[in-house]
Amino acid sequence: MRNLLATILGVVTLYGTAAHGGIIGVNDLTGSTAGVYASIIGAPRAVTNSNVTNLAQQGFNEAQNVLLAGAINVDGGTIAAGTLVSSHMIFLNKPNARSGRIIHFGVDWLFDGTILGVMSDGRGRREVASTDFLGAPGTIYPVSPFSARGLESNDSYFVSGNMLTVNMRVRQPGDWIRVVTAANVPEPGALGILLLGLLGLGIQRRARLK
Repeated sequence: MRNLLATILGVVTLYGTAAHGGIIGVNDLTGSTAGVYASIIGAPRAVTNSNVTNLAQQGFNEAQNVLLAGAINVDGGTIAAGTLVSSHMIFLNKPNARSGRIIHFGVDWLFDGTILGVMSDGRGRREVASTDFLGAPGTIYPVSPFSARGLESNDSYFVSGNMLTVNMRVRQPGDWIRVVTAANVPEPGALGILLLGLLGLGIQRRARLK
């Protein structure tokens, strides 16, 4: 019975851990023109333009498992109120002292949840409007939009299920986009059925031992 309880607790922990929509991988075959490859990082202390720089695309998780109190605007549409979402940011922000531009195309970002929308508007208005509830806890964000915060005409992205392919070409300021995914939470009914099944196996095992 003790082993069964340990199994049940492990299953509950697994389901609890799965209740996220995090970045689970990045595929970058060529690297940036600065010779650096994309990476997943922890949330920086600040993501205002002068606080964090890099030489290749980087991504980090922001708020997780957020139940939207109202609809939010994303590129080309909205995500409805009542949707359970997780948020992430991808950016390329070269140092001011580095001359020229950095180009980083064809980076595939993989998420543990379906991509529901991207915020990439040029001034970052959608990002600013949603940061209070989608930003990473403890991270400082811009308090107002500014020119070229998002993507410009030479930048692009493509969505396919839970994969986002990002192409960025930056000088200064850099490019910052917010990606909103479905939070990967198992249905309560499925978890209940699984636990009942495990308990049933335990009762059957005890009966055989008597």
